[in-house]
Amino acid sequence: MPPVELDALPAIPTLAPVMTCAALGQQDFTSIALAPTSIASASVEAAQGKRSEFCLIKGIIAPQIQFELRLPTQGYTGRYLQAGCGGACGVLREHVSPPCESRRVFDGSFAVSFENSGHVGADLVDTIWALHAPQLRRDFAYRAAHVMAIVAKTLLSAYYGRPPVHSYFIGCSDGGREGLTEAQRYPDDFDGIVVGAPAYFITQMPLRIIWESQHGLDENDHPVLTEESLSLLHRAVLAACDALDGLQDGQIDDPRACHYDPSALVCRPGQTTSCITRTQSEAMRAYYSGPVDERGRHLYLGGEPYGSELTWRQAFSSMGATLGTHQIRFMIYDGEPPAGFNWRTWKPDAAALADLFRRGGYYNASNPDLRRFRAAGGKLVIWQGAADSAAGPYALFDYYQRVRDVVGGFAGSQAFMRVFLIPGVYHCEGGYVPYQEDFLGPVVRWVEQGIAPESILATAQLPDGAVRRRPVYAYPERTRFRDFRGADINRPESFTAQPARQDIDDHYDWLGAAMTNGPAP
Repeated sequence: MPPVELDALPAIPTLAPVMTCAALGQQDFTSIALAPTSIASASVEAAQGKRSEFCLIKGIIAPQIQFELRLPTQGYTGRYLQAGCGGACGVLREHVSPPCESRRVFDGSFAVSFENSGHVGADLVDTIWALHAPQLRRDFAYRAAHVMAIVAKTLLSAYYGRPPVHSYFIGCSDGGREGLTEAQRYPDDFDGIVVGAPAYFITQMPLRIIWESQHGLDENDHPVLTEESLSLLHRAVLAACDALDGLQDGQIDDPRACHYDPSALVCRPGQTTSCITRTQSEAMRAYYSGPVDERGRHLYLGGEPYGSELTWRQAFSSMGATLGTHQIRFMIYDGEPPAGFNWRTWKPDAAALADLFRRGGYYNASNPDLRRFRAAGGKLVIWQGAADSAAGPYALFDYYQRVRDVVGGFAGSQAFMRVFLIPGVYHCEGGYVPYQEDFLGPVVRWVEQGIAPESILATAQLPDGAVRRRPVYAYPERTRFRDFRGADINRPESFTAQPARQDIDDHYDWLGAAMTNGPAP
């Protein structure tokens, strides 16, 4: 991967610790209001390569939110960064998305924390921790990230003799949901938030996951879709939709404009190669559609985006039945799912969808009212891969539309919020065009200098070894090729912003549009 250009951060004075790391570990933090904390260990983590030396604090916030907080021993700028988790969490991570941000995260200018969302899990998809554990469910839903911010700022104040100058949050997938939850529920926690591919509808996602399992697995649990069939489909989709944005460059800028029908690939009589079966075609169409009821009404905000085809076998077809079933059984229904529930035969309707909202809606970060966050001076950047198989663009743009409905259209939202759709990128990282981008730097500059990010520079290495650098403009503007002599589709100066209408309507027509979230247990 070629180096990704990171925005230079504003220069601010550095702060030195006022006590040793060991002395910080001996302090008593059990009296922190709303977040009693026990320090398990405090040790100096030696510098390694470009990673700075840190005072590493490991601890637990009651009842069982495990965390790690890294405090730079030198070079600290007064900036605190909290990282989100992913999946169902339950583990302590030590990386962020996009991966290029790690160069900055661990360079010693930020104090950095990670937490496990309040429970211990076998892996990122384990959900049995939620069974008969209302406190753990509340911690995962919204409390863990909030109290982590409280505790980190308390420890920072002790170690450096003053609270952080600026506080930031970065997270992707469920970490993105955490970031949205912070902006919605606790608008004073962070000055700037970077949200990637937010999985903000926790309670409705099992509908889509199980739908894909129902159509993607045969009666023996074998995948209906093969690597060959998906490669064929992906090539056909690119051939049909690549140029819809005005440029044939091997990427689909906005998959919502694509409407390819896989039935065009079904084998004709006597054809045995370069084609698919009727069953595969039906499964592909179901993936693109997303879950619908018996009347064809959408139960979720869309299906798989065009361009994501190469991820389908690695995504929910292989583990979807188990993951979706466990989310419903443990996280939402506390061990007592609807009578007769079976993922193979489940055909949810509007009543089932409403019950999911009622039973588990407190997990969802779907509240579009961000006026308190805007009033607090907060800045929010949301980004997502256009080929994201886990969080398609319909949900993102529906949420952004509903925010605009509340705050006064694009004029009101762009005062504190920017949204970027990155072509060719999968869920949080990777992609058939594997772009990476620096979002943290632009958010810091927006918070500290008032410079809003109008565009982001995306960098990718293509299969032929060429490096592509492309500006991606904040929605609703689009990236337009400047067709001049010497223009190069891999160079950023060959592109400019294409202004867009301000009256865009991105509401998605689905049965849950007017349903409300139920309270926490």
